[in-house]
Amino acid sequence: MTIWLRTAIFFAIVGFTGFAVGDEAPLSLANYKSRLDQYSSEIQKVVEHHEYAVDFYREVPSAFQVQTQSVAITVSMEFLHKGLETFLKSAPASKPTILSQLTERIRAMRAEADGFEQARTGDPAARERLNRILSAREFGRVRGPTELELLEERIRDWINRKLDKLFPTAPDLDQLGQIFVWIVIAIVSSILAVWLFRRSRERLLDRPKEIVPFVPSERSWRAWLAEARDKATLGQWREAIRLGFWAGVSRLESDGVWRPDKARTPREYLNAIPSLSENKGPFAAVTRAFEVAWYGGRPASAGDFERFMAELEKLGCRG
Repeated sequence: MTIWLRTAIFFAIVGFTGFAVGDEAPLSLANYKSRLDQYSSEIQKVVEHHEYAVDFYREVPSAFQVQTQSVAITVSMEFLHKGLETFLKSAPASKPTILSQLTERIRAMRAEADGFEQARTGDPAARERLNRILSAREFGRVRGPTELELLEERIRDWINRKLDKLFPTAPDLDQLGQIFVWIVIAIVSSILAVWLFRRSRERLLDRPKEIVPFVPSERSWRAWLAEARDKATLGQWREAIRLGFWAGVSRLESDGVWRPDKARTPREYLNAIPSLSENKGPFAAVTRAFEVAWYGGRPASAGDFERFMAELEKLGCRG
């Protein structure tokens, strides 16, 4: 998420309040060293009172401008922000180590400032050699942050501090963005899973209903069965299963399981059988095999027909 997008989101929440970002005047080298000494003392306060880390975090700017006699130097303090943030989130056993590392870093920066001040009165010939080295081609691309980058960093730091005050327990914007992405992925995946599930069932559950324009029992179940076996000898397994299904329907209808009805669909024959009837299970298997082979369009095989006939025989269709 870009800094400009983060800025827009923040202003949408809190409105345009008076905001001055990074207006601090450049520090002299002496003031800079004094500030580092102050931060060392602040870290010691955090050692004694851990809750002070929150206030300390808010006081530290993202960077300093240090004005020396010859050049202005930008010193980033982002490491201190990240260190304090890690400190606040870490387990108690890890906190002393984090503070010790921050103390050492501040001490090293203080020593570098002292070394820089001493180097100002150093050997002019050595400085000239150093200038020649730094002006070589391989150092041509080395540069500090631009004014725009510093401005963005200050804006980001200011926004984060204001958000910390408004929502001290809320995750930062980057974390919210990641959470939002995963929520969207979960929603899309759920929708896709439901769609695939419905598509996988629609050929069986939403198939066109076939209203049979005849009464199956007007023809003997033996005649239906004989024709089914004739088709099976020709390898026409789907047609054999269809004819076998009507053999089962004719057998049950002849036994008075239901009253003949030309408007009844194949699935409604199954629903017409009482749930406690011993014919319910075998006829359900026969109906399912018929629907898959005939309406589902799945190629049938000799094995499918053999299993179909085993269920059909349980209905009394033998011979």
